[in-house]
Amino acid sequence: MLIALGETYVKVNGLECWVYAAIDVNGNEILSMEVYPSRNIIVKEFFISDVLNYCHGKPMFAVNGAPWLTEDLKELRLSYNVESFR
Repeated sequence: MLIALGETYVKVNGLECWVYAAIDVNGNEILSMEVYPSRNIIVKEFFISDVLNYCHGKPMFAVNGAPWLTEDLKELRLSYNVESFR
């Protein structure tokens, strides 16, 4: 299973948030999408752990090379590829 993992910063009506998304690339399905008020190691590990609940075994992750995402995946001992998202 290949999962595209990403995050982005948004500001709506003065409220700053981080949106995290995980998409099953093969099944073209959103596995999880969450909005958090901050970006930190606890939030990222919680999100990734939640995504793993939708997977059998350990999936391969595709990330855009953001060092904070790759470091978290390394720390969790998960496989990943760095890819450009269009």
